[in-house]
Amino acid sequence: MDNTTGGRKPVYRDLRRMARHYPTGLPVRALGYVPAKTDRVRRRYERLSFSFILTGRGEHIVGGRKRPVEGPCVLVNRPGVEQEFGPEGAWEEFYVNFAAEHAAAAEARGLFAPDRPVWPVHGAGALRRGVLDVIEALGDIDSYGRVDLIDRMCESLVVGSLISAASPPLDGRDRAVQAVRAHIEGHYMEPLDPDELALERGLSPSDFRRRWAAMVRVPPGQFIARLRIREACRLLVQTSHDVGEVARMVGFSDPLYFARRFKRTVGETASDYRRRNR
Repeated sequence: MDNTTGGRKPVYRDLRRMARHYPTGLPVRALGYVPAKTDRVRRRYERLSFSFILTGRGEHIVGGRKRPVEGPCVLVNRPGVEQEFGPEGAWEEFYVNFAAEHAAAAEARGLFAPDRPVWPVHGAGALRRGVLDVIEALGDIDSYGRVDLIDRMCESLVVGSLISAASPPLDGRDRAVQAVRAHIEGHYMEPLDPDELALERGLSPSDFRRRWAAMVRVPPGQFIARLRIREACRLLVQTSHDVGEVARMVGFSDPLYFARRFKRTVGETASDYRRRNR
């Protein structure tokens, strides 16, 4: 399985020793992203862990009860409870851990209930964007207040998933549009044909575009270009690749078209953006 957050590599960050300036009472202990997790876990957890399964499926077993896991969804592992879970093949996972002593505070805030260790997420695109935002925020983790922001972003991911689970599920065709969007967000640096992706999921191009317009409000081509420009901004600041290389890395075969599109979207040239943000 390779439907990942823009082809990103695995991420892990320990935040325990980072000073909080605006503490929430629920500091993130550690977080990570695994684009293709294959191992099965069976143990008694020593911490509170939320696993956001972006794509893939598997199962979660606690107290002898087996529950199916199918992304996008969230599964929670509580401290002191023996649990077993893992994918069928592989799944894409973003996880957030809190120290055991903060489990009571998280439960008091309604972030989980002991009798509900797994819940679905109906907004796959929103979940993936939230995960991307957290991963990108890690790139500037030493900035003043950044870790405080990440604490809140992670809590917001959990709250957003709970709100999504409580909302009415989409019908089959709207779920197909969500699946196309999730595929695009995972493969936006590759050549893409949104209409072909829709046909593979049983939607005609006209029905797909009508439903896409109602749900996303940005044409598919523009949506893909924005994702590519967003990644280009990150690469311009965090790497030494020249502008032409960055254009090719994010899926623009024509550097001149990339330059025009970048300036139209960001409001300045790629070179000026790099100088200003570095």
